Amino acid sequence: MKASQALCQFLLHIALIFLCQVQSLVIAQKQKWGRMTREATYNYSPLLPDGTEITIFLFRDLPQSLYFQVREKSPFSIRVNPCDAALEWSISVHEWPIHSNHPSDNLEWNRVTKRDLFSYKGNRAQNYVRASSHSGLHKLELLSTESDTQIRVYLTTKPEDEPPCPELPFDPQINVASVGQTAVTLAWKPSPSVLQDENIDYCLLVNQKHNYQSLCAAQNQAERSNGLWPDLAVVSIYSGGQEIHPTRMEDAHPLSSPISGDTKMDITQLCIGNRNIYSVLDLQPNTQYYFDVFAVNAITNTSSAYIGTFAKTLQWPDPNILDLKEGIMIQVYVQKDSLKLYSFRPKTWHRKVQFTFHSCGRVYIRIERNGKVVVSESTENLKHFQLKGKAKARYVIGIRSMGPLEILIKILVSTRPNKPFFPRLPDSLKLKSFNRLRTCDSVTIAWLGTNESNRYCLYKREMERKQRERNKDWCFGPETRSVSEKVGCRHFHNTNAQRAVAVEQVTGLKAGTTYLFDVYVVGHKGHSVKYQSKIIKTRKAC
Repeated sequence: MKASQALCQFLLHIALIFLCQVQSLVIAQKQKWGRMTREATYNYSPLLPDGTEITIFLFRDLPQSLYFQVREKSPFSIRVNPCDAALEWSISVHEWPIHSNHPSDNLEWNRVTKRDLFSYKGNRAQNYVRASSHSGLHKLELLSTESDTQIRVYLTTKPEDEPPCPELPFDPQINVASVGQTAVTLAWKPSPSVLQDENIDYCLLVNQKHNYQSLCAAQNQAERSNGLWPDLAVVSIYSGGQEIHPTRMEDAHPLSSPISGDTKMDITQLCIGNRNIYSVLDLQPNTQYYFDVFAVNAITNTSSAYIGTFAKTLQWPDPNILDLKEGIMIQVYVQKDSLKLYSFRPKTWHRKVQFTFHSCGRVYIRIERNGKVVVSESTENLKHFQLKGKAKARYVIGIRSMGPLEILIKILVSTRPNKPFFPRLPDSLKLKSFNRLRTCDSVTIAWLGTNESNRYCLYKREMERKQRERNKDWCFGPETRSVSEKVGCRHFHNTNAQRAVAVEQVTGLKAGTTYLFDVYVVGHKGHSVKYQSKIIKTRKAC
């Protein structure tokens, strides 16, 4: 029986040599036809090595087969990683012939039987693990139906000691810790394999086009490039709470050349050890970059991909953009044809940020956060915009007038909106007059209040017959008004906001005269808001 098995193994070995020669002839013929545009540097042996990842080139619609032998009842694991195209692959086992022990059989052999074990179609890396193998020759069949491509294959007969790829954490997302004009800081959770095996490192990939699902996909594209691109510097900040000496890209171990294509694009890969917080430096301002991190086993050459991310660097500070200080109100004049820009960057982490605008007419407001528009609308009088806070955020505020005249506007920003600078306002800011109570020397005016106790000041101004234009600053506080125009001030409120109504009789007026009446509500911080003006003419005769 041993002699029979030896004969069978010899025949299979001869068959493998024949398959290898045929496959080499086919590949050589393909090269002769000109389908290969670069030197062949891939593994074309039909025998799969144990414990080492290999790269294989596949022609479209041309199947390839690889073989491996596993001991009886021994485990094994195979990982097939398509680099840039969908793949069809399967595993089967060709079992040894069964020899009959009956003397009359005269050592007759039954035919070799094929048993299908696994099949897969797709463009993602896939593992096949078998705890107990058959005694026979295993066959891996590969087919690319989309395009010429390359793949990675890794076989191990010791899956417990040599896992097919580094393990990823429960949350494999790459996080953007901070963004600047020329730098982006990234952070990710450590791989459990990195903590257990010193041969596993992180490799970082940076480019301006898109994220990659696998390391071989990026390397495959890199090998197709003939262009040379500048290096991209990367420096480590912290690793596990310990400070790391700065590391630039030229000091690291690049895995491939930068990638060049039809569009101008930088892409660089480098191995950065076991550090899981990194700052990418020397980036271009106002440019979007894509970041990928891979856990790579330097011995087996296998890798696992974290979930990639992207970030857009900030613009260079514009000298025409003025910085706003938190809690400090400014007032400026804005015009219709000119957009004034202001910037605000919170110094500390914040849950909310509130922008307050108090204008004397209708204005257009635009607020951007890290280059993304979050507010775009027109408003007048008092308006609050409360936004959700974001770490390391930079806000740019644009304002212009919606009317033909120059408008005065107050701007205030705060990360503590629960401490209001302006008083609470009622649903309506209109003043109401009572025609039946209007006489030759008095008028009666009413306005709404709130359930918050505030100070209300009433002012009047005598107007000439043709005078209808108002000072553009009149919408602001009573400090702009003459003392002689002051009628009086009072505090009032009502726990029921619907009953919070103030009524004031103004006496000592001239008969047949037109007056302009204004009411200002002043909050606890001293900031005031003006109600809508009311023009009333006293009776000529009573």
